[in-house]
Amino acid sequence: MSGADAKPPEHIQTIRLPINQADIAGVEACINSGSEDCRKCRIPGQSNLSLMNYTLLREALTAGGITAEVVPVQSPNSERSRKMIQAGIADVKTDWVFNISPAEGALKTAPLFQSGEIEKGLYARPGFMADDLPETLEDIGTLRAVGIRTWRLDWQVLESLPVASLISAATTRQMFSLIDAGRADFTLLEFSSQEDMGREIDGIWLYPITGIKVSLPATQHFMVSDQLEDANKVVAALDRGIRVMRDNGFIHRCLVNNGVINPAVENWHNLNSPHATTKPAAPAVSTQ
Repeated sequence: MSGADAKPPEHIQTIRLPINQADIAGVEACINSGSEDCRKCRIPGQSNLSLMNYTLLREALTAGGITAEVVPVQSPNSERSRKMIQAGIADVKTDWVFNISPAEGALKTAPLFQSGEIEKGLYARPGFMADDLPETLEDIGTLRAVGIRTWRLDWQVLESLPVASLISAATTRQMFSLIDAGRADFTLLEFSSQEDMGREIDGIWLYPITGIKVSLPATQHFMVSDQLEDANKVVAALDRGIRVMRDNGFIHRCLVNNGVINPAVENWHNLNSPHATTKPAAPAVSTQ
């Protein structure tokens, strides 16, 4: 198709993207800076996953033929973000396939991330287990895990591990606080692309236990509110954009520069691979 015959991009005034309250300042700083580097996943060492999702949504819309301003709206957690999409208070977010139901007001794009593509570390206090690194699945049997029950896939993976106990927290901040206070030993977090792979909230730093990781066995998609005007056109455009971003390596670059795909952990033992030992019984669960 010649340039004269090319179809001009469709314009949608705004797309509202719910952002975790712990990440929104970083997303807004990128938007206000006007820098294309942070909007194009060009900067290695990033650790704001909401900024990565903002970048992927913005790029997918553009590559799919839609011009729109992506506007962050604050949300306390993923469950609330999902409800905002279903209620039409927000327009698009990333989510796992099992959380997206047309019957609940949501449409689903093609997979943005493939099953098993996203890996997570077992994040704990600095120096935790430094002198007694685990080598097998059973070696973590004395550890106490904390997760967010509404993060269904993370929770499923945590339940599959032979940990001593599993605590349910309400927010990411609370997970960090519980570990910092010594009430839990670890949680699951995406790897950071920083050299030490550390992640921080409110001055609390957590680091992955060396040598072990898990993978998340499900696809992740853009979840689109069916109350968004021309929602089906937006889904079709995002599908086109995802294909383009896969083909040109943009998705892979974002995942690497944000540490989600981290070459440093390539040879670490995957605890929930098909060859990992399954646990004999479920951990005790409590709610905070």
